[in-house]
Amino acid sequence: MWKWQKEFVRRQDISGEFYGRYIDDIFMTWNKSENELRKLLDAANSWHPNIKLEYKI
Repeated sequence: MWKWQKEFVRRQDISGEFYGRYIDDIFMTWNKSENELRKLLDAANSWHPNIKLEYKI
């Protein structure tokens, strides 16, 4: 999971956002548009065939 997660964390660090994870739950802040967030989450779903995100905005 860390190998997949480190790209997500890197993107959050660059933009000065918060990213936290507890077991299989993720909490993050986002200050760009909702459309950009959906694009990021959809892209993250393609990074590994066995890891899929279900998200609530």
